[in-house]
Amino acid sequence: MSEERESGELPLEELARRVTSGAVRLAAATAAWLALVAEFDRRGGWGAVGIRSCAHWLAWQCGLSPGAAREHVRVARALGVLPATAAAFAAGRLSYAKVRALTRVADPDTEPALLELAHELTASQLERVVREWRRSDAVDGATVAARRRFDSWWDDDGMLQVRLSLPAEEGAAFLAGVDSVAERTARRERAAAKRTGAHPTGAQQDEDDEVAAARDRTTARRCAAVAQLATAAADADRRAGDPPRREVVVHADAAVLADDAAAGRAYLEGGPALHPSQVRRMLCEATVVTMLERGREPLAVGRARRHATRAQRRALHRRDGGCARPGCPETRIERLHAHHMRHWLHGGATDVANMVLLCDTDHGLAHDLGLVMTRRAGHLVVTAPDGRRVWGAADAAFHDGVAGLGGGVDDGRVAGVQPLDTAVGRRPTAVRRPPAATAAPAAAGTPASITRLLFPDRQPDLPDEMHVNGEPMDLAYVVGVLLANRDLERRLAAEDARRRAAVA
Repeated sequence: MSEERESGELPLEELARRVTSGAVRLAAATAAWLALVAEFDRRGGWGAVGIRSCAHWLAWQCGLSPGAAREHVRVARALGVLPATAAAFAAGRLSYAKVRALTRVADPDTEPALLELAHELTASQLERVVREWRRSDAVDGATVAARRRFDSWWDDDGMLQVRLSLPAEEGAAFLAGVDSVAERTARRERAAAKRTGAHPTGAQQDEDDEVAAARDRTTARRCAAVAQLATAAADADRRAGDPPRREVVVHADAAVLADDAAAGRAYLEGGPALHPSQVRRMLCEATVVTMLERGREPLAVGRARRHATRAQRRALHRRDGGCARPGCPETRIERLHAHHMRHWLHGGATDVANMVLLCDTDHGLAHDLGLVMTRRAGHLVVTAPDGRRVWGAADAAFHDGVAGLGGGVDDGRVAGVQPLDTAVGRRPTAVRRPPAATAAPAAAGTPASITRLLFPDRQPDLPDEMHVNGEPMDLAYVVGVLLANRDLERRLAAEDARRRAAVA
């Protein structure tokens, strides 16, 4: 212990206490921030050009993903009708993870019982209780619609990860379709093996290896079935006026295609890198869209035509990455429009330099509101007819981090961010960063620095740790008791209301 003190390190007990007390302070600060979000939402402060909701504004300016922003707004609204939960959260006696779980099922009648339970369970146990509660309770159509999900991402190994959340009927039909195609493939493989007299997997294997191989074959067939169904569905039931079928776009240097060892790259648009042999196989098996990385052909057609060519749209998609409005998550090319910054009717050329990609909603706003767009230093500058900057930079408050929190709104950081920016006729200027000596925050890791960061005005009286029991529980019993008590309270309240109505 003395060696740790002499070397400047904290004793482990003190370090653990500071970690737990920091978690308490973080919970209390999150509660205070969500209270601000709730008031901001109630007063409609998020209403700006192209902003559709409070969650949309938070995703634009608070460094949150759209899903996380929606969840924070949902929790902030729910805490408005759950005062006991809000008080425990603000006092640092509940973590955000527990509050998020509670607000999914709690109402004023069930709040006391659930709050008492939350103090005794870990966040993981409480999540299990809430999941089982929602499974056991009746689910209405609005809940089903709100919980639909389709998420996809590329992992570090270049594999596509997909996560679906479907209603029971659609989910059952999806699984039935996948298993039907997979079983058809398996039957054809068995028939082919029987005709040739070969073992399906080659050499004979022991029992454990055979089970593992069968599992791998089933997984491979199901993955192939999903890809096959998606490909077939994309070409089915096409009608006049439908958007063009989306294409798989591969970027590859010509030198790489000729020589695997050549300098250059090949990759899927929006996806991982590809080996040159994979690209060459795709060239043989599919319709190819070529995008030259060097010696690019001119993508300007001047006044010869009004609408952008397909090559221009792909070049715009590569430059802008999607809708050019900062914070807009739309990247699907069939939902994007090539907008002339200087209108074609007013002499604007149909050139990449004069166009910008906008989604359906933002393209409509640009025309309906008469927004004026230009590009300065590679950044889109948008002005309303009254001279106000709109569509400012995303996450403007994060530009200088903690060091910039004391600055005002006249330094250009929040230009175009309503309601922070109220200037009219602002001239675009480069944002000045603070000097290097003040850009970095004070040394972090001490309790004082945590307290100053989370509570700059005053230090609240908070405990050093959150109470939690975390003993093993009978999940079915816990949920059964909670639902039975809730139903009893509702039945008694309904009977009391009927008696009062009869007396009246």
